Amino acid sequence: MIGNEAERQFYLAAAGIRMWYARESLPGAAPSPDFDFGVEDEPQFQPGSEVPQVGRKSEPLSGDQGRERIAQLQSLMGNKPESAQKADSAGQQAADPVKAPPATKLRSETPEMEPEDPMPASEPEEVRQPEAVHRVCLTAWKGSRVMLLCNIAEGASFALQENLARNILRSIGETEVSQCDVIRWPLFNNLKVTLNSESDLVSVMASSFAGDSPAEKLITLGLGDETQAQLIERGLGRVPDIVFSSTLASLASDPSQKRRLWQTIRVLVPGR
Repeated sequence: MIGNEAERQFYLAAAGIRMWYARESLPGAAPSPDFDFGVEDEPQFQPGSEVPQVGRKSEPLSGDQGRERIAQLQSLMGNKPESAQKADSAGQQAADPVKAPPATKLRSETPEMEPEDPMPASEPEEVRQPEAVHRVCLTAWKGSRVMLLCNIAEGASFALQENLARNILRSIGETEVSQCDVIRWPLFNNLKVTLNSESDLVSVMASSFAGDSPAEKLITLGLGDETQAQLIERGLGRVPDIVFSSTLASLASDPSQKRRLWQTIRVLVPGR
C-alpha cells in the first residue's frame, strides 16, 4: 500500500512512467487543492540521506520540502546510483515508514463441504478389434461348362495372365470363353471405411461371378487359403471342384507347375 505521493512517484519511476508537475504555482492559475500532496510534519531527513541538488549549493531542507524535492528528482531520474537509492530508502523509512496491513485469513462464506465419496471406477470397455480386410484382385473366365476363378498378380502382365487362363480352359474343351469383371479389394484405401468389410466383398463376388447361369465346374487358382475358400463358398454359394494354390503369374514361369495343373484338371476333358 502506498502511503504518500513520494512513494507513488518512486514506484511510477521504477515502472518507467514519468509524471510532470509544476515546481511553483503558475501565474494566474487557480488553486488546486486536489494536487496538494502535503503531509503532516514528520522528522526531518538525516544529513546523510539528503539528496544534493545538481548545479546548486546544498542547503538544509525542511521535512515537507525534502519530500517534495525527492519526489521531483525521482520523477526526473530513470536510474539512480545504488548508493543514492540506499540513502533515499533509509531516509524515507526514517521519515515515513510504511506499515503493511496485517494479513487476514479469508474465510469462505459457504460451509466446508466434506469430500464426496470417490466415484466407482468404471469397468474398462472391451476394445473391439478392427475387422481384417482382405487384399485380393479377382477375375474369372467362363466357358460353357467350366469357370476359372483366379487371384491376379497386379505386378505381372495382365495380358500374359489372361492368355494363359484362356489356354487352360481351351485345353479342357472350352472353345468360347468370356471374361468377368475384375474385383480389386479393398475398395477404398482407407481401411476404416465400412464398405471394405468381408460381407461387402462377398456381395460383390456374388453379383460378379455367380450370375444367372452358373457353370457346372469351378476351378480356382491362387486362392488356396482357408479364409479365401470360405469367402468363395459364401459368395458363389458352392465349393470349388478343383483348388490349385499357384497363381497364373507363377504358372507362366514354372513348367513343372503347369504339368501338375494339367494332371489335376484333365479329368474335366469331355469324354474322359
